[in-house]
Amino acid sequence: MSEESLRELIGLAKKSKWNQVKKYIKFIIQKTLKKEAGYNLTALDVSINGKKQPKLTLVIKNKEKVKEIDKITDFTHLSLYQATQNSNNLIEVSQNNGTLIVLAKYLGPSLNNHQMFDFSVHLDALDDPFFTIGNGKKIDCSEILNIINSISAPKVKPRKEKEKKESKEVEEIKIQDIEVLVFEKLTEKNAIWNGTETKTFKNWKAKLKNKYRIESGKIAYYKGKPTKKYSLYLDNLLKNKSNKAKKPTKKLNKKESGSKKDDKEILEQFIFKMITSKNAIWNGTETKTFQKWKVKMKNRYRIESGNIAYYKGKPTKKYSLYLDNLLKNKGNKAKKPTKKLNKKESSTKKDDKEISEQFIFKTLTGKNTIWNGTETKNFIDWKRRIYKKYTKDTGKNPYYRGKLTQNFQKYLKNLIKSK
Repeated sequence: MSEESLRELIGLAKKSKWNQVKKYIKFIIQKTLKKEAGYNLTALDVSINGKKQPKLTLVIKNKEKVKEIDKITDFTHLSLYQATQNSNNLIEVSQNNGTLIVLAKYLGPSLNNHQMFDFSVHLDALDDPFFTIGNGKKIDCSEILNIINSISAPKVKPRKEKEKKESKEVEEIKIQDIEVLVFEKLTEKNAIWNGTETKTFKNWKAKLKNKYRIESGKIAYYKGKPTKKYSLYLDNLLKNKSNKAKKPTKKLNKKESGSKKDDKEILEQFIFKMITSKNAIWNGTETKTFQKWKVKMKNRYRIESGNIAYYKGKPTKKYSLYLDNLLKNKGNKAKKPTKKLNKKESSTKKDDKEISEQFIFKTLTGKNTIWNGTETKNFIDWKRRIYKKYTKDTGKNPYYRGKLTQNFQKYLKNLIKSK
């Protein structure tokens, strides 16, 4: 075994190599584990044998416990930390676009199994730093410098490429100028005055950008320039203006207007404006009232349905339908007469709500389950206690495929009845 030294590693590997990277991490732990201290493991958004949970924490104090790492199949961030009088060992693993990034700093022997990394950097107090590539081959500092210099050396572009670049730049200038052209043709006012954009032109751009976003659901700008589709949209404004005098106006039937309206109703801005009669966007940014309304609706939907409202920053299909129904319910409110429900009807409505844990918790404690868009600590602790009690009493799992089982729903309902 090589001499112990303070060592540092930066390793990059494809996500598909996670099982190989796990072996490397386990090897470091086995060689550096101190029983009196142990490694503290924390994993976020983790999958344990295919089952997802928001957070995992455990302490590894013996080599048998190291096997727990094998159960981890996926995560967003994983860290292991061991503190002793002589050293502080740290191993962190994160993901970025399908690439695993491993950072390790530990006091221990040298490890030679580098081939699982597509690229790695190794530093230690005794030897010179070195680099490795996918086959495990070591590259010294002078070699890596030669590789970098060969990549970064300026390449002379052929004439054809230069011409293509120049034509592209001319096209970009035309796209950039289309807003000025359309504005001046439509309003018969100057867009530029003394070398700067006029206030009227700026307001017109913000208004038109928001209108395009609501109608199409797409962005108007990319990297500060109008998109091709937005440029076509602006171009059509001029064509529509010249054709307005020729085309007679006609009334749309209900079926046609309904189909156009359905396209708009999936957008939160449109729903908000129809319900509150207020603007969602002001000067190109979301208003504070609209932001608060979004948080309120998201929490309300989460409590009522138990589902998430957003996926990858966009409203889910079910949440879009939920927002769409808000408009329909608003339109039907005036038409539907109020009536008193008998005990049987009210009990069935109550049963529908009692399915969700949020409703049960709020009914029993009188406290909110969600605060500032996240679950409260009281609610999380209460759920843990209820899961343990239910499992202990019945020997059954409260969830199946991420949803409450029917037996667990009945169990939760009985909590209210026994109260």
